Amino acid sequence: MTTTAPIRHRAARVVRSLAAGAALLAWATAGAGADASTLRVYAAFGYDHAVAQAFTKATGIPVDLVHLSTGPLQARVQAEGPRPQWDVVWFDGDTAMRDMASRHLLACGWTPRVDYDTAGMALVPADRCYLPVGLTYAGALLVNTRRVGTLPATWSDLGSPALRGKVGMNNPAISGPTFPFVAGILQHDGMQAGQAWFEHLKANGLKVYPTNSVTLRALQYGQIDVAVVQSSAALGFAQREAHLRVLTPAPVAELPSDIAIGAHVRGAERLQARRFVEFVLSPAGQRAMQQGDPSADSNYQPLLRGVAPLPALARLTVRDPQRLDPAIWGAREASVDQWFSSHVLH
Repeated sequence: MTTTAPIRHRAARVVRSLAAGAALLAWATAGAGADASTLRVYAAFGYDHAVAQAFTKATGIPVDLVHLSTGPLQARVQAEGPRPQWDVVWFDGDTAMRDMASRHLLACGWTPRVDYDTAGMALVPADRCYLPVGLTYAGALLVNTRRVGTLPATWSDLGSPALRGKVGMNNPAISGPTFPFVAGILQHDGMQAGQAWFEHLKANGLKVYPTNSVTLRALQYGQIDVAVVQSSAALGFAQREAHLRVLTPAPVAELPSDIAIGAHVRGAERLQARRFVEFVLSPAGQRAMQQGDPSADSNYQPLLRGVAPLPALARLTVRDPQRLDPAIWGAREASVDQWFSSHVLH
């Protein structure tokens, strides 16, 4: 690197800061005089508090944020049913979003001004019931290279005698982002062969934990040597120790994060909800996302033109990304989770 590179980098940061400030000023100006009734947002990200605060600062619209992990958040939405208490819902996984759309819980048909890249456009549903915000991958491997001699190259390798009792993953019934990993294996191998693979992992000593954080702690404390977790969590955790390696055997299921407005939200509240969605899908909103949780959820692949991923994404190589049909797997999620609980967890 030449001596001018740090100067260029600092200048680029200044330009980005000025651009973000201008964007925030534009949002504040657009919101002047608007009815500032509280917007209730259900979200499941480590950066959602930072985004909510940035939105309120930019627009003056207060946000009542309900932060839960994905599984409990989806359970809460399900429990509220026809009497929802949320205005905007935002979590990982378009399979669950598609299921909510099929139950007429989401406001559909609205198209905000978003400068999506090619990958982002491919994830926008035709009915616009929800919108993609970022992209991670389900089922990345985080491997302790000090304890694993031969790195697993395929999913089948996780069932080898060398890894007996050394592999851990999340429970898809609790960890929403884990369901697409399970669905991806079942889609790729076929239902019967895919289920047999998970049962083989169980026989080989597979350990199942509730969520990413618990599975990663098990890796940290030596209870397991290979963790199957969401790519953003793996990348964030790998920054702590040089001996941790992130791997993505093919195929690896795409896991878009999606945001939606409730079908029950009307009038001025719907306009405010739309402004929140637009903010999330703006450079200022993306900046808040990337700054809010750099050790985990901020390590996503942006879907907007001109928004670069965090440097940690350079450690992720995805050779064969797998696209799940959300209409098919959204309808199957409950039955797959039940099967997993009965045949793998117990």
